[in-house]
Amino acid sequence: MLVSLEIQKIYCKTLQQKIKSFFRPYKIIKKITSDGDISVLNICYQQFHGNIKFKKIYDHTIGESKTILCSDDISLKGTPFTRFNRNEYNIKMMENFICNVLENCSEQCDNLKISFYDPNAEYPLFVEKLLKYTSQITIVSNMPKFYENESERMMREIGASYIVSNSVDKLSPCDILICPSKIKVHLPTVRDSLIFTAYKPLVSTSGVVVTKYYPSFPIKYMELKPECIDELYFLSALYTLCEKTHLEKLIPIRCGNENFDFLKEDVIHYIINNHHSLAVSTK
Repeated sequence: MLVSLEIQKIYCKTLQQKIKSFFRPYKIIKKITSDGDISVLNICYQQFHGNIKFKKIYDHTIGESKTILCSDDISLKGTPFTRFNRNEYNIKMMENFICNVLENCSEQCDNLKISFYDPNAEYPLFVEKLLKYTSQITIVSNMPKFYENESERMMREIGASYIVSNSVDKLSPCDILICPSKIKVHLPTVRDSLIFTAYKPLVSTSGVVVTKYYPSFPIKYMELKPECIDELYFLSALYTLCEKTHLEKLIPIRCGNENFDFLKEDVIHYIINNHHSLAVSTK
């Protein structure tokens, strides 16, 4: 069973309400929804006064997982709970989104230049998929020998290869920069650089930084999802904790970060325009 937690801070407006809150500082509302295959326990903690009593919340989760779904605004430090925060599904959605976008760009853009930053050489299969759309790929990794061997293998098997380097300076210029791992170092990007990653960068990064990829939410899971839980976050939990692997076939229709959203069509248009500008500037 998935467990989600919502905290509602209730502000007492009248003196009577304030007095009442001292005797009843919280209220817990427990709701279980199920589709016969998956069950979701949603706990809504209404906080009238004082600190959140996680021991009381714990009493409602006996026998259930203590890895819970909740907003990252809720601090679980010192509690029996851990917030679910695995990112495999977002990475998969990033891959699906990029491949779909490139497929739609290929007719209008000859030899898109893609840079791929993979310091620990974790995503060779992703790179292999990109070769379907362009031969202009530069890989920067702290393990260049691994990717050099992969490039030789690709040349033998499909007649295509890529450039490999261990210097981040080689990432620029490019039409798009792909960084599946968390960006921990400064990269040679500029204001109009389009950067696809799956995590919020740990350092300031110039450019349009995309970190989230949203597919259409499947109707079959609408009744299961608690209102307080983000759609992508819930799908990630279904994929990771409930092993709903069919969700990996979804193709995102929009992307964004904590400040903006882009439709897929907007991204395609942005790449095409930038590609033509880059082609002119590098002639």
